[in-house]
Amino acid sequence: MPATKKLAAIMFTDIVGYTALMGSDEDKALGVLQKSRDIHIKSINKFKGNLIKEMGDGMLAQFDTAIDSVMCAIEIQKRARQQIKEKIRIGLHLGDITFDHEDIFGDGVNIASRLQSVADPGGIYISESIQKSIRAKSTVETKYLGEVKLKNVDYKVNTYCIVEEGLPIPSRAKIEQLKGRSLLNKLARSVYTYIILLLLLVAGVYWIQNSPKTGTTPISSLLILPFDNFTGDESLEYVVAGIHDALIGDVGKISALRVPSKRTANAYRNAEKSIPQIATELNVDAAVETSVTCYGDNICIQVKLVSAFPEEKQLWVHDFNIEKAEISNLTKKISREISQQININLTPGEEKLLSETKPIDPDAYEAYLRGMGHWELGTKKDLDRAMDYFQLSREIDPDYALAYLGISLTWGGYMQHGFLPYAEVAEKAEAARKRAMELDSSLVEIHAHMAIKYTWGEWNWKKAEEQFLKAIEINPNYGFSQVYYSHFLAIMGKPDLGLPHSELAMELDPFNTLYISVHGQALKNAGKYDEALELLLKLYEIEPDQGIALPALWAVYQELGDKQKSYEIAKKIYQLKNNELALNAMDEGLKEGGYNLAMVRVAEAMISHRDSVYFPSWQIATLYCRAEMKEEALEWLEKAYEEHDSNMPYISIDPLFDFLRNEQRFQHILKKMNLPELKS
Repeated sequence: MPATKKLAAIMFTDIVGYTALMGSDEDKALGVLQKSRDIHIKSINKFKGNLIKEMGDGMLAQFDTAIDSVMCAIEIQKRARQQIKEKIRIGLHLGDITFDHEDIFGDGVNIASRLQSVADPGGIYISESIQKSIRAKSTVETKYLGEVKLKNVDYKVNTYCIVEEGLPIPSRAKIEQLKGRSLLNKLARSVYTYIILLLLLVAGVYWIQNSPKTGTTPISSLLILPFDNFTGDESLEYVVAGIHDALIGDVGKISALRVPSKRTANAYRNAEKSIPQIATELNVDAAVETSVTCYGDNICIQVKLVSAFPEEKQLWVHDFNIEKAEISNLTKKISREISQQININLTPGEEKLLSETKPIDPDAYEAYLRGMGHWELGTKKDLDRAMDYFQLSREIDPDYALAYLGISLTWGGYMQHGFLPYAEVAEKAEAARKRAMELDSSLVEIHAHMAIKYTWGEWNWKKAEEQFLKAIEINPNYGFSQVYYSHFLAIMGKPDLGLPHSELAMELDPFNTLYISVHGQALKNAGKYDEALELLLKLYEIEPDQGIALPALWAVYQELGDKQKSYEIAKKIYQLKNNELALNAMDEGLKEGGYNLAMVRVAEAMISHRDSVYFPSWQIATLYCRAEMKEEALEWLEKAYEEHDSNMPYISIDPLFDFLRNEQRFQHILKKMNLPELKS
């Protein structure tokens, strides 16, 4: 078939962050890709388009009319917001294209592609040709962004964005960036130019002395990308990852900077994205690129600081060569150097935190990192593996504080997930935590987990808040402190004050499903059920077996009065725990009398088997609460209090207990725990 030319509307789309997701979790990425593909095909067919080809996570389609292309793009974004967590960028252009062997070429294709690449995540950018074609034919609102210089396009393209509910509107800074304008460009056109220049001359010396060394716009946030291992030894990956983790922790101690987490940084490992693309997705100003080139008696590391805006530019590069024994001080040196390069004055406290300390054994550090990897998963099997690694770390270096912290956390995990009772693990957890504190009181992890201990272990609210605030002071970028401080504030009767902290934790670590789950719980405790449901359902689609998200989702459905969904999620939870006793009791109760009786039957089954299987009184109490049985719920809550169950602090805020708040026995428990009394 000979090549033919015609005027057509071209649509280019792309899934934001897909490459990073593929690098971190291939199964999830493929699931997202399939959903995106379904959304695209249905929408393109609906608006009489022609899917030309798929390009990885992107698609190229052609439409006979501009209005069909615009309506299809809006439909795709609407469906995507409802069905997938990831955002899609779309570019549209109306121009001449060449059809050849079921493919298309030409300037029109190139412009649509480039518009897509600069569009906001979740947004739709269109060229002037599309704008002119639709303005008299639809009520679709657009916003003029200006003349945009697109890569590999010889001329500037008048560009618009679609203004529609749910679609992002570019910020003023983004629009100026698209136009390629700077502050100096604006001043050059101003009638006040000469006055401003005169003032600048007068203040010149002060400006030179106090401006950032990098010569760019101020940097207040940066991403520390995963280290490249150029040593040729793959067995060093855990050590290299450990240095990366330590650098994030140390730079995160600088309060003037926002530093996304290790998990977020790792999502961009091997991502085929520019620094500006990554910076736009994470809303950061710059990135740090690092590589390890030798690892033996000496360690060789190169560090680059790269700005993202107004263009990608290397600001600073330095080669560090240190003795292996000094590995624990390396990241502190790098952090201080970065702060100097971006002209941040460290506080006296930060200077102290980033001063050199005694070295640690890299093998002990590696064992600790492996242990943390298993601990975060939270299953009984993974907690067992975590304990093995933490104990190995302690054996390698008996004076390594993090090894003891890991041991303490694992005992707490056994208790938190209901695998062991409080009485069996409390002393062991406390002994390990105390030893960690003796060895190093400056570790943010220790203060954060001391706060956990005082909140959910000892119910000492004053000491808990002191430790939370200390942890946040040491490292405001440590998401763990922020996310659980949100729950502490909720327990203290201030859920709305807590929400910004869990939101910050998600911003610092957007790929952390634990933080998303905990924020979902925080929304539920604040009475924001619809927001909690939306968040948790998106997480459920991505990770249906997340151990904390499922109970939170159950609780939200309970508060919304959806007993069918509550039952389904409860069943899913018991299936994951292989709890045949509960599953059989649920089915019998449902057949006999519906959801409430199903909850009662599970509680009764647990009670009857407590001699042989450990079922916490807390679990039984919550089942009776779900069945709205006051006397039984109060009886088992009192037992949970006597057992010192770590979940008891939530009775002050969790809406599950609202029907008990006016009961004298319930108020007595609150008083004994020194918890605030909320109105029912």
